[in-house]
Amino acid sequence: MKIQTKQLKVFGYGLAVILAFFAWRFWAQEKNLSWVPILGAASLLFACVTTFRLEALIPFYTRWMKVAQFIGSIVTVLILSIIFYFVFGIVGIMLRLLRKDLLDQTMDRRTVSYWHKRPQTEFQKDRYRKQF
Repeated sequence: MKIQTKQLKVFGYGLAVILAFFAWRFWAQEKNLSWVPILGAASLLFACVTTFRLEALIPFYTRWMKVAQFIGSIVTVLILSIIFYFVFGIVGIMLRLLRKDLLDQTMDRRTVSYWHKRPQTEFQKDRYRKQF
């Protein structure tokens, strides 16, 4: 994975801003005031490292991205599973309760074929050139 300097700068300054925001939040709420100097120092440290020694962020950035990819893969599977089971499950239950057959899959022993006859249309060359 090739790491660009822009990505490192966004990561370093972004993390510094986020840490500064949390330090300000703790200070404004007057809760956990012991965290304010720690978060402020970490914010200042990341801002200085990003400004003066950008290459020092590479090991931290690569580990952070591995963790982010792992979390992303789990969250993606979870979200897609929830959407699939809730949307298609609920729609399937509703269609069964309403006895709807959208795909026309009911078995009829009296029919000879399930083939649907289409009306014959006039041949047009353009239909074969632009099919989609």
